[in-house]
Amino acid sequence: MACSDPVRRVLLESRKPSTRLTYEAKWKRFSLWCAQQHISPHLASVPSILDYVLHLKDNHLALGSLKVHLAAISAFHPGSEGHSIFAHPVVRRFLKGLEKVHPSIKPPVPAWDLNLVLSRLTGPPFEPLASCSLLYLSWKVAFLVAITSARRVSELKALLCDPPYTIFHKDKVQLRPHPSFLPKVVSPFHMSQDIFLPVFFPKPHANSKEQRLHSLDVRRALAFYIERTRPFRKTSQLFVAIAERSKGAPVSSQRISSWITACIRACYDLARAPMPAVTAHSTRAQASSAAFLANVPLQEICRAATWASVHTFTTHYAINRHSRNDAAFGRAILQAVFP
Repeated sequence: MACSDPVRRVLLESRKPSTRLTYEAKWKRFSLWCAQQHISPHLASVPSILDYVLHLKDNHLALGSLKVHLAAISAFHPGSEGHSIFAHPVVRRFLKGLEKVHPSIKPPVPAWDLNLVLSRLTGPPFEPLASCSLLYLSWKVAFLVAITSARRVSELKALLCDPPYTIFHKDKVQLRPHPSFLPKVVSPFHMSQDIFLPVFFPKPHANSKEQRLHSLDVRRALAFYIERTRPFRKTSQLFVAIAERSKGAPVSSQRISSWITACIRACYDLARAPMPAVTAHSTRAQASSAAFLANVPLQEICRAATWASVHTFTTHYAINRHSRNDAAFGRAILQAVFP
């Protein structure tokens, strides 16, 4: 479908900025290949485009990357036989064939013990929050928010520290991302999904056990984190850098992920417990999960949590390792089950 330049610009704005940049880079790469083949990229036939996809596959691109390239071509190409390139029946059949010829092998995420991590977060060096190092405070807060909210790391990066984006209620904390943030699924429903995290064993405490469990309260941890980072903040983004060269600046999604995995590793070190290793069908050598976790998406790391007994924290924040329903996260459970 031929569109005017103004209409085309509006259509391009329907995508996230990062997606637009990705598509433009992929289209440029396709255009260079077309030039070598003496083909106009806008007039390239479906067979020619599939030849390009095979060229990419020969360069060891994964199936997911190939689909991104096709989506990018589809965004700029007028289509063929009434179909966009990505939706063309021949292209769909070709992708199914690639999946069978080159099946993707996804190694398992190493399981880690949630109870072990939680037990270490209740004591030094993660407590007391008023005096522990900013590094351990950052690790703990990032971990608690991630494990209780089940949000993507890009969503955690988009959180802001000031009202009305972070609101401390008496019985919970309410978190909202930056208004310009676009979630993976862009819809009114997904864009208005606030995070509600209830308090955990609030004061007064009946005994030392309740006091210890209160140290896992996400609301409390966030309050300390915001207060302690306020003097050097250079941004309203919730999570900020603590290294001297960039202190107070917003951190990247990758940095938040590294904090969370570092938190898990530190807890294992404190417990003098070996990090779990990964074995796949006895055909792969055991791999250190400390190195393995570095390349695993945040959500998968959270999903890999296991526990031999149910922890009160796990029940209170509705963390279920078999079925992780985002809408259920942060809801208090009526009955607390102690480990």
